[in-house]
Amino acid sequence: MKHLDDVVAVLVTYNPHWESLYACIEAVADQVSHVAVIDNGSSNFSPDWLNKLNERFGTRLHLLPQSVNLGVGAAHNIGIRWAQKHGSVFVLLLDQDSQVLPGMVERLRSAYFNLVRMDVPVAGLGPRFRDSDNGTLSRFVKVGVLGFTLLDCQASSVLKTDLLVSSGLLLPLSAIETVGLMDEGLFIDHVDTEWCFRARAKGFQLFGVNDAVMTHQLGQRRKKIWFLRPRIIPFHHPFRYYYIFRNSVLLYRRPYMPWTWKLADISYRLRMLVFFGLVAPDRLACLRMMALGLLDGLKGITGKQRKNL
Repeated sequence: MKHLDDVVAVLVTYNPHWESLYACIEAVADQVSHVAVIDNGSSNFSPDWLNKLNERFGTRLHLLPQSVNLGVGAAHNIGIRWAQKHGSVFVLLLDQDSQVLPGMVERLRSAYFNLVRMDVPVAGLGPRFRDSDNGTLSRFVKVGVLGFTLLDCQASSVLKTDLLVSSGLLLPLSAIETVGLMDEGLFIDHVDTEWCFRARAKGFQLFGVNDAVMTHQLGQRRKKIWFLRPRIIPFHHPFRYYYIFRNSVLLYRRPYMPWTWKLADISYRLRMLVFFGLVAPDRLACLRMMALGLLDGLKGITGKQRKNL
């Protein structure tokens, strides 16, 4: 496996499952120069788990613990600043639920340089995700007047896309200097969405690389239900729907967010409201969080969810 000296992996953790986290670090460490782990105030954190990792990776593993949960955007920014300080060219954003497959980072990086040689302004590149439960591969997305469209991943090895999720996202630090850091006020959801469209508004492009793959677990739990047809649906904890709905409303107000995305997202949120309001095991809690998120979004409230919700 090729070791890349100009890529720093920025891994954000929050109350992780330690065996899964070890596997995540083990998978990426030999593909990058350094792994910066930003722990977001985990209640189950103990430095003891680092001992065997330090024996394996030595000075290439760096723990940056935070005393409280600052959110995904702030944690990413801490890791990005660390990478900038240490002279990296790229950062690879990761979360504790994802695991890179062999050669993924090199494929993303190679695609970047191929595009740059053609004078393409690249903001970021992302892999496809293999669902850890059923093995299916994700597809990249374009946003159009009729909503979100899944791209044909057989059409090309590298596809221009409108959106990339943060986990697995390879960012050149030169692009970050122009586009700016992640929006910390969004806290969790839509942090990647906002950054992608901000980058595109500044003239950059985003690309999905089909032969770069990582595994990813979608949602905290799954349930098989009947809704017009049999479905296996991933569910989040209710508090996540607060951020999803609040941050959607916050982004509707931003002029660089395209109207096509706003319309597509409004349609998707309405369907989510109906669907999870009907079938979620704790649907009343989900509906309450959605409603509070909508209200706080209209009020322009950012940051961490209020404690009294």
